[in-house]
Amino acid sequence: MLAAGVVNLRMASRLERVQGVFDGFHTRPAAAPGDTILMIGTRPGGHADVPWLTGEQSVESVMLVEVGGDGRRVQVKSIPRGVDFGAPSTSSAPGTTVSAVESWAGRRIDHLVVIDWRTFAQLAADNGIDPAYSYGSPPYVQHAYLQSVLEATLHTELRKQPVNLYRALSTTAEGAAIDDDWSVLELDRLVLSLRNLRSRNIDFSMAEAQ
Repeated sequence: MLAAGVVNLRMASRLERVQGVFDGFHTRPAAAPGDTILMIGTRPGGHADVPWLTGEQSVESVMLVEVGGDGRRVQVKSIPRGVDFGAPSTSSAPGTTVSAVESWAGRRIDHLVVIDWRTFAQLAADNGIDPAYSYGSPPYVQHAYLQSVLEATLHTELRKQPVNLYRALSTTAEGAAIDDDWSVLELDRLVLSLRNLRSRNIDFSMAEAQ
């Protein structure tokens, strides 16, 4: 348990924090069972920098990740390209994007995750699959790529391979940022609930406006 706690703290310390994501919110959709996470995928450089992230990063993908209450099924829904959901590349406040997505989707967002798409390439390379991905690919290509990466990463034997598990968690933590309201205990709860999740139980689709 002590070793697990040390690993937990080391992983949490590597995560960049996005400040003030849910500040000043007023009318919001009702909470839903499980967790709904807004996952913004970024790529280095690009023509539209996201000002509330360190470095020069532009948006590659916007997805809603809906985690069931029992953690055994996850739905990943891409917001279609061209939808105006608050222009994260031009707004200095991350809450503008979160609020606009809630209004568009009609679903309350519990947390924000921003992840560099190079993280997926590193996970792919670590697990022996082709890491190649072309920036600007449509959602169906993104879904296929993520599915292949997750199939290679979330295999049945992972829990019996602590070195590989640590490497996967470390790679993910170094390439991600989360909202500053997300406590270590909440992260623990989510990770624990997903301990039996397999790639076959992750469904990819397109999100629809409500």
